[in-house]
Amino acid sequence: MKTGLIVAASLAIALVVPELHAAEEENLPKVRKQGGTTYVTGGSGDEQHKAFSKIANKFPIQLIFALDGETADKGEAAAISGVKVTLTDLSGNALIEAVSEGPYFFINPPAGGRFTIDVEYNGDKQSITKDLVGRRYLVLNFKFRSQ
Repeated sequence: MKTGLIVAASLAIALVVPELHAAEEENLPKVRKQGGTTYVTGGSGDEQHKAFSKIANKFPIQLIFALDGETADKGEAAAISGVKVTLTDLSGNALIEAVSEGPYFFINPPAGGRFTIDVEYNGDKQSITKDLVGRRYLVLNFKFRSQ
């Protein structure tokens, strides 16, 4: 009798665990690709913030967008989206031209090097050039004017 219960419980657990992993996978942002560069964007709300935390180590350039006076840290992400993002290499080649779907925009370029990141939100344009060589991650915070 005990063996039957143990087998039934084990079977139930075996059936539930893949569903839990599938639910976790559903919460992960969709990886997109332009040329040899991959990126993810989103991060509004607590669940998406947790999902981005899980995959952050796969994206050495991490852009975080917020409005003045607000923060995108610790799941308190403002509902900012629609930031135009352009990543160019040292030669001026655009590796990514995309629009954010939330306060996070994580990028995995094909190689290290010097990159220029141009962002624009409601006419507020910002640009920064950074070297990825010799660094593990670039975490860049951009604050935009509230309209």
